[in-house]
Amino acid sequence: MRSPTVSAPVSHDGSTGNCAGAAAPDNTARWRIITAWVLIVVATIVALGASLDVWVKRQALDTNNWVATSSTMLENDQIRHALSVYLVNQLYANVDVQAQLERRLPDQLDPVAAPLAASLHQGAIGAADGLLGRSRTQEAWRLANRRAHELFIAVIDNKTKRLETSNGEVVLDLRPLIANLAQNQGLGGKLAAKVPSDAGRLVILKSKQLDTAQTAVRTIRAMSYFLGILVLGLYALAVFLVGTGRRRTMIMASGFSLLLVGIALLVIRRLAGDWVVNSLTTNVDFKPATAAAWGVGTHLLRNIGINLLTYGTAIVAAAWLAGGSRPATAIRRWLAPTLREHPVVVYAVVTAGLLIFLAAGPTDASRLIPLLILFGFAYLGIEVLRRETAREFPATG
Repeated sequence: MRSPTVSAPVSHDGSTGNCAGAAAPDNTARWRIITAWVLIVVATIVALGASLDVWVKRQALDTNNWVATSSTMLENDQIRHALSVYLVNQLYANVDVQAQLERRLPDQLDPVAAPLAASLHQGAIGAADGLLGRSRTQEAWRLANRRAHELFIAVIDNKTKRLETSNGEVVLDLRPLIANLAQNQGLGGKLAAKVPSDAGRLVILKSKQLDTAQTAVRTIRAMSYFLGILVLGLYALAVFLVGTGRRRTMIMASGFSLLLVGIALLVIRRLAGDWVVNSLTTNVDFKPATAAAWGVGTHLLRNIGINLLTYGTAIVAAAWLAGGSRPATAIRRWLAPTLREHPVVVYAVVTAGLLIFLAAGPTDASRLIPLLILFGFAYLGIEVLRRETAREFPATG
């Protein structure tokens, strides 16, 4: 009776050995496979929460980002026009412009004071728009936002007691802009003193909200780090639990998980934007400005979504490249000589590509730890690919 013949697999260069991406015997327990997929699902949910947490932290708690966002808003034509309307309305609501005109006009022209005040109202909106467009005004706007936000953070961190002596509020004070507008309209330099102290005050924080705000900020700061580490840990554990033959599948699933989170963030931004615009105003004239403000205010959220799409795509592509398909094998064969003979060049090209991505893309290049993680994973992937191709396609001759 003849015994069965067992043949060793043949590598792509003709020698015997294991092919990269070839199916290896897998005796992984079923519970480990199921657990790994559950971990991928949980990591996806946690990653979504972590992304929203990071956005809130960077947008609401970073003074530089706050100032940059508020400055961008003022540079937007629709938002600037809406703010101009608000400033003029505040001026006319707190100062009797008609009475001011009657004092300045001859007695026989008193009847024209009312229509003149109404016409000045419309003209003042255009004047306010021009005033807000000036570089000096925009610099004052940035300074006001920076001071208000720095006070907010100082209060949150218990580094100041100014809240107790500021009527229990942290505010963005637009009163100087209203007074400046009044002077530009020729209503008299003394009008500034007649504008009430509460005109144009946008309240950011009240004293009775302090405890809640401090707790929320501490939670956001702590969770932004914890959730990020947890997501990476869940992905790593899922890859570890399965056998060697399934690890590439788990890595690819992790990439698709990030893709899904990135898409979800962009969808949430769009749907939430529609809800916010419709809930904040029913005036169709102000809806474009509200939508523009939402777009500017959630620009960092958009960037996070695009980043996750980019990272997820890179992970999926890397997992595919390590597979056993003919196109992937052909690419590895083509790359093998360069990876083997010129590793320094390869790492230099990857580094240059990452730097270009950081310069041109939505990634915040000022965040050191995320950048170290990004570069670390990129270099690790290149090293794994270099060693794998060296085994799969060894040098001949």
